[in-house]
Amino acid sequence: MTGSGAVEGAAERAPVDAASASKRTRWITAVSDRVPAKWLGGIATGIVLAATAAFGGLASVPVPALPELVAGETFTGASLEMTVEQASILDERRETGVTAAEGERLLVLTVEVTNIDDEPRPAISDGSVSEIRIDGVGDVKPTIARLDDGTTFPWLQSGVPAELTLTWAVPTSLFVDRDDVRIALYTATKKTGSFVITGTFWDDITTGAHLTIPVDDLDMAAGG
Repeated sequence: MTGSGAVEGAAERAPVDAASASKRTRWITAVSDRVPAKWLGGIATGIVLAATAAFGGLASVPVPALPELVAGETFTGASLEMTVEQASILDERRETGVTAAEGERLLVLTVEVTNIDDEPRPAISDGSVSEIRIDGVGDVKPTIARLDDGTTFPWLQSGVPAELTLTWAVPTSLFVDRDDVRIALYTATKKTGSFVITGTFWDDITTGAHLTIPVDDLDMAAGG
């Protein structure tokens, strides 16, 4: 009797268990149908990240070092070929368009720039020559002029090299003759605007290379 009862009890539970399993399957299917696919992707990503963390985390990818240039080497960024020719320090230079205040001198870079883009652009616009920076001076834009005639705020014509002066007023003691000046050259991406912004513009501006050049004290040279 006991053996027969056990068999009968198992037979009675089998349909119930099968029905319960069927209900659970339908519930899981219904729930999964209502969960957005991007949620499922996020859940899967979370599981992968959790598993990765359990085994030591993601391996860090080394960031490549920026190029280190010297005077006379050309860097191409933002469709501009830029060649730093000279760095000089002096008390005054009228054609730069900058006047040094008391306790200041002028730091002047001479840079040959060729616009290799198919559109002319102003040297002072975003993503143009005015993005060049000097270590120790801070995030200060230079005053830009043509070397040949002193025209300030010049335009860069496509395919036409232009020698420019980039000038900053700096504390007198910041640079002396033969000090190294470290320059940050930049790169940028040309984009086409839509909706609010129309036309083309340069964005994603970032440092693309560094250049080190000794500074010449032109007043000292003239006095000697």
